[in-house]
Amino acid sequence: MTHMTPRILTRTALAAVLALGAATTGALAASSPDELRAALVGNTFTGDMGGGGYASFFAEDGTYEDAAGGGTYEITDEGVCYPGTDFGCYEAEIDGDQLEWFQNGESAGTGVIKQGNTLE
Repeated sequence: MTHMTPRILTRTALAAVLALGAATTGALAASSPDELRAALVGNTFTGDMGGGGYASFFAEDGTYEDAAGGGTYEITDEGVCYPGTDFGCYEAEIDGDQLEWFQNGESAGTGVIKQGNTLE
């Protein structure tokens, strides 16, 4: 029994260190399609994308509005996708009203989710 205790403690300690390392390195924990829908549809993302301020309202009909006009979006297992554009898909990590966008595993922007259409 005494030989197993150090081994169990070592595995437990290793698991704790690995979990802490993942949390402190910003490991991606992408939000599910359902989480994305609940957070974004009918609301506005406001923040920084590509080095500049950006805001986009995600309408319930699958369209979005932004300063450039807008277009269509889809929420899939790949994240928020913009079909027929060069934008591709963005995964998102949501924490309350905070959102961070990721593309190809790299952070692509951060901001907040505001209730309703704040562009009007």
